[in-house]
Amino acid sequence: MGDISKWTELFFASLQATTSAIMAALPALFGALFVFLGGLFMAKLLNKGLSKLLKKARFDQLAERIQLSSFLEKANIKKTPSELMGKMAYWLVMLLVITTASDILGWTVISKEISKLISYLPTLFSAIVLFVIGGFAAGLVRDIIKGATASLGIGAGKIISQIVYYMIFIIISLTALQQAGIDTSIISSNLFIILGAIMGSAAIAYGFASRDILANILAGFYGKRLFEVGQEVEVKGIRGQIIDISSIAITLQTEKEKVVIPSQKFIQEEVKIYKQASSD
Repeated sequence: MGDISKWTELFFASLQATTSAIMAALPALFGALFVFLGGLFMAKLLNKGLSKLLKKARFDQLAERIQLSSFLEKANIKKTPSELMGKMAYWLVMLLVITTASDILGWTVISKEISKLISYLPTLFSAIVLFVIGGFAAGLVRDIIKGATASLGIGAGKIISQIVYYMIFIIISLTALQQAGIDTSIISSNLFIILGAIMGSAAIAYGFASRDILANILAGFYGKRLFEVGQEVEVKGIRGQIIDISSIAITLQTEKEKVVIPSQKFIQEEVKIYKQASSD
């Protein structure tokens, strides 16, 4: 009987200690639960509000212009850029909420690790901003090159602009990774060697392929000083009136047809001028 009463006393003592511990932890538990639920509500509200605000500010159109949307599609991310920014704000608030709730419960290890992650977020955000601005700048340079080559009559302008765009994009990506604290020295050294070899080969090949076009462009530039629309000329046995002078060619109207002659022929060959352009 003595053993039974001793066991009974031990049981009730353990039960009392457990009950006391639970009762002591209840205020912290309810406080952490209140903070978590309140923070969850605020995070969801911020997510929806920020997404709608960015959509009204045409953030998605800006992301499309710098090809951020296509990058997200390739990464199999289904959300729009504005929705993604809202979701990022949601998780930022939730990290703060979880840190606060962990401190209330006394889970210092969890709160310290989350605090380290939160302190890293400004660095990550600056890297993202650098990436977005760099992507926009790369797209702007691409459009400028495309327009300039089109005005000069260079057919490969689209290819050139795309090559320049991807080169700038790669450099910006590596810079953003470095800003985020990621060591890219090995990637950079090997990548730039490969890019240098590719671009060198492409430049040589394009130089040989487009040397006639460049020669015509230069000849057209100087030819506009020597010739003008309305003159009657003869070059390489073809006689006619100049009706158009472009960047790479001069068009003659003969008695039977129109003849387009490369501009360099007017510089390299003997040109006879029979009649000057009318001055009216």
